[in-house]
Amino acid sequence: MEENKKLYSLTAITVATFFGGPLAASILIRKNCIVLGREQQGAYSLVLGIIFSIIIFCGIFLIPEPVIDKIPNALIPITYTAIICLIVEKMQGKELTAHKETNGEFFSNWRAAGVGAVCCVIIFAVLIGGLYLREKDWDEDQYNVKIEQFDQNDALAFRLYDILDKKPKKTIIEYIETVSIPKLQENINLLGEMDAIQDIPTEYQDYNNLLREYCQVRLEMYKLIAKIVDEETEAYDAELEKLGQRLNEIMSRMNK
Repeated sequence: MEENKKLYSLTAITVATFFGGPLAASILIRKNCIVLGREQQGAYSLVLGIIFSIIIFCGIFLIPEPVIDKIPNALIPITYTAIICLIVEKMQGKELTAHKETNGEFFSNWRAAGVGAVCCVIIFAVLIGGLYLREKDWDEDQYNVKIEQFDQNDALAFRLYDILDKKPKKTIIEYIETVSIPKLQENINLLGEMDAIQDIPTEYQDYNNLLREYCQVRLEMYKLIAKIVDEETEAYDAELEKLGQRLNEIMSRMNK
């Protein structure tokens, strides 16, 4: 393994998995595999993460609603998170321990939580659509088009984290100002358009409100990251951590 290569810790993967499911876990595991020189294993992990995500959430659709209502909200994410933790420990536990003991660098937990957030948005967009698949008394197709655009914008905004460790600060700040922030603002406008769809179900409106809170917190985070990069300071780390906690709280409400 090359020196100064960053990895995602078991804790970071756990956080991302709880909020973003097996899909988020597979993305982080794949990143670790690439750093560890196991690219093929990383590709397999990503494919399996996608498959397991489909299996889990298709299974949820098949469970009768009276049974689902009796299952504690956190039971399903806790269960698959525990399973994935065991898998990561078996696959990469020794390497992660060795990396820590040699003072190797790790990506921050809030970055991992960001990956979980993006996956969470995608997953719940699918779940919400599935819950009302048979209802056609409102323009669901229009909603789906807008939520797809929302996901695309969110993914573009989140690409900031791919360049944070690689590009000069001018490029990073420019990306935040010209891509990340405008795309999130565009998503807030999209949510207003979705709210205005005639006869939109209450559940969709509630979900839109959560997405709106999500966008507002991410906007604050991106603006703060721009200040941190521009001033090359750690003075705002505590504030950034608080925003990360708010983001986690919003994603927890999405999981209920």
